[in-house]
Amino acid sequence: MSKLKILIVEDDKSLSNLYDVALPGDLFEKKFMDNGTEAMGAYLSWKPDMIILDILLPGMCGYTILEEIRGKWNDEKTTIIVSSCLDEKSSVSDCKDLGIQGYIVKPFDHKTLADKIIRLHKTGKKKD
Repeated sequence: MSKLKILIVEDDKSLSNLYDVALPGDLFEKKFMDNGTEAMGAYLSWKPDMIILDILLPGMCGYTILEEIRGKWNDEKTTIIVSSCLDEKSSVSDCKDLGIQGYIVKPFDHKTLADKIIRLHKTGKKKD
């Protein structure tokens, strides 16, 4: 199995480090961005299979990134999983309306993260 290219968009360095540890290098090719503007540039140039996306970001918020990817670029293939401390039903619903495949509330269990990410990618993957 080839590695999944995963773009992790997280402005909290300690959480980025946790993602790095929780997502093994033999399964994932990882790229980290700490603001929304750089994340959009990485998305356009690197074409990841998956994105783990924080909502509260400097530069460009996660909602805007979702709108750009799903609306402007009409990309329904990239699996997008939001990881946020926002746990209100309206936040989750807004993200689902924008076409995400999963929502992880922080803090999360890093020991089960890789399995959950792979499961969400497989169940949310669109057919060509």
